[in-house]
Amino acid sequence: MTHNHFSLKELSISRLMKSPIIIGTFFLTFSGLITKLIGFFYRIFLSRIFQEEGLGIIGLVSPVLVLSHSLCSAGIQNAITRYVAASKGNKKGEGFGYLFVGIFISVTLSLLMAWLVFANANYIAVHIIGEIRCVPLLRISALSFPLATVHCCINGYFYGKKRAAVPAMSMLVEQLTRVFCVYLLYQLSLKLGANVSISFVCIGMLAGEFISAIFSCIFLAITPSDAEQIRISSNMCGNILALALPISLNRVCISIISTIETLQIPKQLVNSGLAPSDALSVYGVFSGMAFPLIMFPSALTGAVSSLLLPSVSEAQILGNSKRIKKLICVTAAFCFALGIGCMLFFLVFADLLGVYLFDSPVAAAQIRALSFVCPFLYMSGALCSILHGLGKTGITFIFNLSSILLRLAFVFIAVPVWGFSGYLYGILFSQIFFDLLIILALKNYIIYN
Repeated sequence: MTHNHFSLKELSISRLMKSPIIIGTFFLTFSGLITKLIGFFYRIFLSRIFQEEGLGIIGLVSPVLVLSHSLCSAGIQNAITRYVAASKGNKKGEGFGYLFVGIFISVTLSLLMAWLVFANANYIAVHIIGEIRCVPLLRISALSFPLATVHCCINGYFYGKKRAAVPAMSMLVEQLTRVFCVYLLYQLSLKLGANVSISFVCIGMLAGEFISAIFSCIFLAITPSDAEQIRISSNMCGNILALALPISLNRVCISIISTIETLQIPKQLVNSGLAPSDALSVYGVFSGMAFPLIMFPSALTGAVSSLLLPSVSEAQILGNSKRIKKLICVTAAFCFALGIGCMLFFLVFADLLGVYLFDSPVAAAQIRALSFVCPFLYMSGALCSILHGLGKTGITFIFNLSSILLRLAFVFIAVPVWGFSGYLYGILFSQIFFDLLIILALKNYIIYN
């Protein structure tokens, strides 16, 4: 009896360790932690050479990059993952077909977006962003759009196949290339006595996207796949667009509103009584120091989120509602517990982290305030991925839109009165509101259905 008990226990542990979602989460978590650790010290390096105002200028360009990703690849990557995960048995060749159709759509959109941004960089910088120094940053960033879409689509394919090692390694390669390129340009500028330009950050990003795209293509070519029995049908384009459009619309609308938010924060801080340069510095501390630090533990929740989508999709196709219910409950509990632990850590060590790492008391105050967002922030990404896996992309769009509009209201109403604290309150309340909406949706669709 005892022998059989231990045999069954050993067998269950062995099967658990061979699970694609466990192995994939390990690879993505390990790679994500290393990537974020490198990015963490990279942010410290940038804060020392560009100061707070320089980080604020870089932060003003980021909404354009997010908008491009939202429009060209975010929804398509999720669609590729879902359809590749569903291509089993006699449909195995369809997975590769969906990949190539997705790449074609994504690259076409990204080339158009790159041309629009590159050709109109001066207009975007002056009339939309309101900062002429963003012109070279926009033009360099535009060149990376097609490379980023290829990289994202191939990652979507490997996520669908539950081979998370390739996306994990490509993420690490991208970050290492980016940091090395910026550091090399910085050292060359010092030796030549030239100015250290904030354009180096975008050049590093371009180099990282180029190398990671090449890396992903090489692995796609050498990895055993279903290319020999590739199937491309006329309805694949429609299937991808049907699933991708709500996600892309979600991301695009949120990106546009986020752009308004990003551009309005410095203006509303000026209305609260700050000088324009001080307002840009406060936002630079948030976007370049405090918020990236708060997001550091999300490497773990991000890894879980990436692998939940194909697992939930597969369980839905098989009609396994028990497995879906278990994934929801375990994921929510794990992410919330991680968030509570991180909240306590950031709350206790905010002064040490802000002053010692960034040499900024403002960063310390922002880290302490943002610590309360951690439990809700880490949980939302994983629960959103479950909704996407269930094909409920439309309802996610409504929830995201409602949440970000609430946050934007705080920018216009609370920031002029309370300063930057008003924006931090907006982040907290909008994130709680967003999580409650997702939990209610999952309760109605899964747990009691």
